Amino acid sequence: MADSTAMEQPTLLSSKQSTGIPEADMYKKRLERSPHDASAWMGLLRVARSSNNDELLYAAYSSALAQYPSSGHLLATFVELELSRGNKSSAESIFNNNLFNVPSIELWQSYLGYVLKANVEAGVDVPPENRSTVMECFKLVLDNVGADREAGRIWIDYISFINSAQTHAPYEEQQRTDLLRETYQTAVSIPLLRVEEIWKSYDAFETRVDRMGAKQQLSKISPSYMTARTALREMSRFWDTIRATQSNTLPQPPTWTAREVEHLDAWKRYLKWEVSNPLRLGGPDAHKRVIYAYNQACMELWLYPEVWIEFAEYYTTIGQQSDALTKLQTASSVLPESLAVQFAYAETAEKMKQLDVCKQVYEDVVATQRARMEQITEKYTRKLAKLDKLLEKRLEKPNGPDHKQTDDQLSSDSDLDDFDDADDNASIGSDSDGGDTLAFGEDAKLKRTAQRTARLRKAVEQRKSAINARMEDELTERREAFTLVWIMYLRYIQRSEGIDAVRQLLKRSRSEPPNYITHHFYVAAALMEYHVGKRPHVAGKLLKYYSKDYSTNASYIVEYMNYLANSGDDTNLRAEFERYHSTPVGDTNEMWTMFADFEYNYGDLSAIDKLDKRFINKFAHESVLTRMATRYSYMDVDCVAAREFGFPYRKDISRAHSADTRSRNANTSAIDASGLRVHGESESGNEMPNVGVASVTGRYLNKQQLLAPVTPNKFAKPSINALREYDPVVEPFVPPESPMRSTSSNDYRAAPTMSPGPQFKNLLDQGDVLSYVAAAIATPDISSFDAQPLNIDALLGAIMQMPMSQCAPSNYRPLSYMPWASRSDSQGGYYRSDSQQSSGYYRSDRGVRPFNSRSRSRGRYDDGHRGGYQARHGSRGSHRQQPYARSPSYSNDTRSPNYSDSRPSQRGHGPRHNDRPNYRGRP
Repeated sequence: MADSTAMEQPTLLSSKQSTGIPEADMYKKRLERSPHDASAWMGLLRVARSSNNDELLYAAYSSALAQYPSSGHLLATFVELELSRGNKSSAESIFNNNLFNVPSIELWQSYLGYVLKANVEAGVDVPPENRSTVMECFKLVLDNVGADREAGRIWIDYISFINSAQTHAPYEEQQRTDLLRETYQTAVSIPLLRVEEIWKSYDAFETRVDRMGAKQQLSKISPSYMTARTALREMSRFWDTIRATQSNTLPQPPTWTAREVEHLDAWKRYLKWEVSNPLRLGGPDAHKRVIYAYNQACMELWLYPEVWIEFAEYYTTIGQQSDALTKLQTASSVLPESLAVQFAYAETAEKMKQLDVCKQVYEDVVATQRARMEQITEKYTRKLAKLDKLLEKRLEKPNGPDHKQTDDQLSSDSDLDDFDDADDNASIGSDSDGGDTLAFGEDAKLKRTAQRTARLRKAVEQRKSAINARMEDELTERREAFTLVWIMYLRYIQRSEGIDAVRQLLKRSRSEPPNYITHHFYVAAALMEYHVGKRPHVAGKLLKYYSKDYSTNASYIVEYMNYLANSGDDTNLRAEFERYHSTPVGDTNEMWTMFADFEYNYGDLSAIDKLDKRFINKFAHESVLTRMATRYSYMDVDCVAAREFGFPYRKDISRAHSADTRSRNANTSAIDASGLRVHGESESGNEMPNVGVASVTGRYLNKQQLLAPVTPNKFAKPSINALREYDPVVEPFVPPESPMRSTSSNDYRAAPTMSPGPQFKNLLDQGDVLSYVAAAIATPDISSFDAQPLNIDALLGAIMQMPMSQCAPSNYRPLSYMPWASRSDSQGGYYRSDSQQSSGYYRSDRGVRPFNSRSRSRGRYDDGHRGGYQARHGSRGSHRQQPYARSPSYSNDTRSPNYSDSRPSQRGHGPRHNDRPNYRGRP
């Protein structure tokens, strides 16, 4: 096996033979059904590595690499396996074929390790020729993957290898120093995962070489290093998201799950970040980083067309047209069935005037799509033929020895309910009874055989119907793709060769199998004759000709009528409408809406009235109001329906002109006793099912559940006799205490809870409204509160006349107040003269305000100003008992006052005019 390579082995999936290992055969069957099953591939490779079967091992890796040629992980593991077995020629073949095509740092590290192992021995000086080889290998690796964020280990090994070189002359030492400095400065400018470790090593290197000049060298490269560190932090966030959303190590075709979409978005955000050039590199260096990032994305998102297309678009933006074409050529071979990739490849070739390449691309795509449709048709036709053959075999020998196996084959389809043939098998087994069987027994056997045959035929017909349905679903999808390819090909031919070549291509399309191309292609060809060829009569003949083939296709008929309307042929337009409105094509709203729009714009009023009546009689959801709303609108001008009829806010009306195609269901409608037609099924999720509402306009509007009649027998009526009289319980009343704080206690809590007492009913008679309210609030059970209703005017009057002491907070107590006046703002009031108290409230014309004092010798008021009883410089209070000693100042981050010395003024009281208190950030 020394000379064998992975690419020379036959693929495992192409062989139908068993591998001899049950687990490997299980994975092989899974991969035959789903070639992109990543878990099955990894399981098969694991089984192949653990077995001693070299043929299975190489066949498994060959098949996996054929399926995933861009997987650097698979290539690297296979190379390591070959090197461990001594197969150097196989490893070198993989290196030569994939190193420059697969930008995988894992594969490049394997290559570097292979070269180092072949040229460097531990503890032995490296010969000059071997050192030169290793140096070239390092430069090659770093030139290709040195910008990878995981390449830090390679840079460190490269620096270590340079340091290991022996020097024998000063110029050699200088050369090594210069090379090391250049390598260090390049490495610390790249956002590597180990960039900080490299920077520390570089700092030590410069200090060792020249302590005096180290600072200068480090300062030159420091901005680049800081930029790289910042970019590394940003890049790590992108890569963390990429790795967190990655489902498999092998590329998978998109199924557009939430996780796959998030993974794709993470990659695109990272690519956008790289394109923004966060490292502020020059043109070539920046382009190189972006190209490397796109190569990594293509390697992981191998089967996503948009990544390849965006990569080629980036090449185009930087002026590398040939590289863009090469990249799309690679993508077309990777994704031969991707229409987006093929069309992008053809358009790029057309821009570069490579018309032969462009035409060949379209021919290849047409052939590929045709082959896929033929494969689908052949696959399901083969299944249908097999069913017919098995049924014929079973009917020829109804009681044959292999009937059980044949029955299982006829009824073994997971998509259908298999019929139970246990009783049939028992009856068949009893067909070998003695010759004394009566005629009655013979008739019973014949009857059972006929029943079994009928069940078999029914099962086969069900299976054939299911197979035909699956085939039609797959063919419908392929028909759309095949038609789109022909339309794109038609456009290219018109651009490059002219309208005459288009007619030739149209003739060629008729040779395709029937039902392979949809009506869209012929509509496109006719409109191209109209707009490009300037021959309306040819376009009309084409559309009329193909209307015979698509007479049951409503979309084609509407397109034909649209063409007649746009070309001014209103006579044929009305004739076509009269021809198709009573056919199945006319059961849809689309054709009626189109013709109504034409009549509303260009017809006379009598024709409009006739059409509206026919419209209302045709569709159950139409009415006079909906037709009027449609008639009184144009394009997006719909103010009548919105403002005057309130259509956006009504649930009982369905806008027929909103392109909602509904058909009338005769089975869910009936005529009620009043002669108005009602519906038996709701059309909106917001409506009650099986509730109908008649329309006053003669037709139906959407049903509204609020208009549904109420059935009394469905609701329970309240029993008056079950109600009991109200009998409140009166509890004794305790007079409320004053909410004022006790002077002998420092407790500032609220007043105690009050309960009603015996004199509760007499409170209002005594005029004590507030006690009445307090007792009502304190009553635990409202049922026990028995008193006369309170007059609101009396309550408000009591509150307005209540003393101020009862309005104060719980920590308020009445004190002596002294007058205070301010000269600066003409405000007056009272301040508290109790110097023993440190806090409280003062009363002014602005109400009761908090009072606080830090000094026993003076007070402080809080009336929008702080700093003693004198508010601002130049003002003093009328009470001049004590001088103004210190003024507090407040900082932004604390509420505690900071006192600064303030000398008395010349008059002996108050601060000087220039000793204004410092409020620093506080109002």
